[in-house]
Parts: sequence; structure tokens; C-alpha cells
Amino acid sequence: MTFVEHLLEFLLVVTVFGVAVLAAVFFVVRRYVRRHWRLLGGHVITRGFVSGLSFLAAGRERWSARATPEQLSQGTAARVRRRMWNAVEDAEVAVAHAATHDAPVAELPAVCRSLRAAASELDGLLRHERRLPAGARPEAVRRQVADVIAAARDVQSAALGAGGDAAAPRVRSLVQQAGDEVEIVAAAVSRLRSLQSR
Repeated sequence: MTFVEHLLEFLLVVTVFGVAVLAAVFFVVRRYVRRHWRLLGGHVITRGFVSGLSFLAAGRERWSARATPEQLSQGTAARVRRRMWNAVEDAEVAVAHAATHDAPVAELPAVCRSLRAAASELDGLLRHERRLPAGARPEAVRRQVADVIAAARDVQSAALGAGGDAAAPRVRSLVQQAGDEVEIVAAAVSRLRSLQSR
């Protein structure tokens, strides 16, 4: 065997051994964390870290909810692509939810499919754009991304409105039933008190 073959054989053995050690360490640490999660989860540092992450996530969600489609279409290509796909997926989820609860969604599922197709085309363009300098990027693509995000928000809003209208009779009935039960319990309690006072 030549020196290169010995070297490749050695590197292969080292790689296999390293992967096996890393896998064993991963499983041991995961098992330890699962067993001791109550202690770790209640620790001040862990709670602080988790609440810090949730605070950052909440701030990010608030910003993206307040941002206009034009603002969401600015920035790096990777961020813009993620924001566009989030808007399209939010619209699809809202339409699917409304449809499963018998809300009148009309052609909104077809509109979601069209939005997904348009987003797929724009995604490809944004991938090709990422290596261009900031001044050389065509603004037409960003305007189209803003249009897709705005349309996805409109679809999501329409689906939520339809879902709310479909749920309104059930909610009213539930509220009335809960009010009736509260009155019955209140009458029973007052009757019981009057019997006890005699």
C-alpha cells in the first residue's frame, strides 16, 4: 500500500471514531438534560435565558406585524425570502383553518396556490440576486415581493374574517349557555342559603 492509501485509511478510521464519540456524547448529554430538566428548568440562569429568547422572538413578531410590505421586502435576499414565505404560509394556514370550520372561503385556496407559485418564481430571482452589489439590484423584484406579501396579508385577513363570522353563532350560543348555567347555579346557591338560615 502506498502512503496516500495509508493516510486515507487513517483519516477514515479517525472520522468514523470521531462521529461515534460525538454521537455518544450527544446521547449522554441529552439523557442527562432530560433527567435533570426540573432542576435545570427551574434554575435562574435557565429561566432568564429562556425568557430572553422569548422576549426577542416577541419583539421580532411585533416588528414584522407592524412592518409594511415595502419594509419587509428590503434587506438581504435571505431575509426577504423568509419573510415572503412566512406571509404566504400564514395565508395558507388561515385559509385552511377557515375551510375546516365551514367558513365561506370561496376561491381563496386557489388564490393561495397562485401566491405560492408567484413566491416560488420570486424566490428563484432573489437567490440569483444575492451576489449583486446593493446598488445593482433591480427594484422591480423587491416591488413584486412587496405585492405578494400584501396580497398574502389580504388573503389571511379575509380568511380570518370569514372564520370569525362562521364561529360567531357558536360563540354566541356558548356564551348564552354559560350565562344560563351561571344563573341556575346562583339560584341554587341562594335557595340553599335560605334553607340553611331557617
